[in-house]
Amino acid sequence: MEHLESKEETKYNYSFTLFGEPVIKTRCQRNAFMYGISGGIIAGLVGFLFTSSGKHATRAGVVSCVAIITCLACKCTYEEIQMRKNARLLKKVICEMSAQTDDKGTNSDNSPRKLESI
Repeated sequence: MEHLESKEETKYNYSFTLFGEPVIKTRCQRNAFMYGISGGIIAGLVGFLFTSSGKHATRAGVVSCVAIITCLACKCTYEEIQMRKNARLLKKVICEMSAQTDDKGTNSDNSPRKLESI
């Protein structure tokens, strides 16, 4: 599957990036844009129903769109950073455990090993 992604990357030029990742490639950032745009449209329509003023409704739609996109994109980036941090920690623990197993040979007591600190 990885080789398919590399072919797609060479086919398309990602010119619009957010926080260093192409928006079209990252699912949660793409969803943030979709939710923000649809939320802005809904807020603009609801604002127009209450105020009957196009200027105020447009302002409410744009402000809510920007706020939703910003909040969801930051949440997505935070979760991705946490996921990468956890992956690095897991990789480190796996390397340490494999090094311990290589030093002692095979695990002869057949009991699961406990991790002291994660």
